[in-house]
Amino acid sequence: MTDLLIVTTRSRLRSVRAFPLMMVVTRRVRRQLAGTEGLVRWASVVSGPTEFWTITAWQSRHAMQEFMRSDAHGDIMWDFSKLLSSLWLVRWRPTERESGTWLGVTLAPHAPEPQPPREFAWPNAATLPPLLSSSVGPDGRISFESSPEARFARSQIKGVGGAVLAVQTSRLKAPMALLRLAKQRKQMFSDPALLRSVVGLGTGGACYLLSVWRTPEDAARLLEGDWAKEMKERYGERFWGNEWTPESEFGNWDGLRLRGEQIRVPHQPGGGLSPAVHPRDPAD
Repeated sequence: MTDLLIVTTRSRLRSVRAFPLMMVVTRRVRRQLAGTEGLVRWASVVSGPTEFWTITAWQSRHAMQEFMRSDAHGDIMWDFSKLLSSLWLVRWRPTERESGTWLGVTLAPHAPEPQPPREFAWPNAATLPPLLSSSVGPDGRISFESSPEARFARSQIKGVGGAVLAVQTSRLKAPMALLRLAKQRKQMFSDPALLRSVVGLGTGGACYLLSVWRTPEDAARLLEGDWAKEMKERYGERFWGNEWTPESEFGNWDGLRLRGEQIRVPHQPGGGLSPAVHPRDPAD
């Protein structure tokens, strides 16, 4: 596919006591996403009693923004705001580095189909007002992707890499798949290139490992390493992995901000599947 946009949202609850209400809100999110136009794939992931994720793949920025403008989404976000202690949202672009498919869909970009010649020419950038002329891309189109705002957002987090690995299995086999992902995540703790990682359980027995790395090359090592190859051999078509490039960021992940790789709060080890990576020196 071309022009796909990935959005990951991490929600941290104020207290474990909010877990039941958060599950109610999460079910509302799932119902809303299931009927949304322009949504390619989605996952709602629980990684602990106070940590929830959503992963959505959109056909375009317009489709994503239309969903965000909807009344249903506004109502859900209002409920979220009363429950959360922090929120971290990142928009990503999938890369060509991909193993398998996400429920039959390939996210890796490919060359677009040839388009017939247009009967009109795009306006000359020199004749446009400054705001519009600065938003003209290499193809002559005016778009948000080419705007100064988008270029600035990308420049803030340029060079960081992301990776997602997923196993689509049954509810009965999900615990074992989840443990395999959690074991790999634990082994990743010793890698200084790892910024954050999380393992969680999605709907229908799907299991996910998301990780953020200092560089795309670091993320590629996970996707192309021996462990990923072993998982591919074990699960076959049920295993999927993709490398992501960040586009923009809002909020923080327990003190991590990709903008300039500013780790404002070092992580500490914890129990369960949800604690993030090993502690770092605050001066790092």
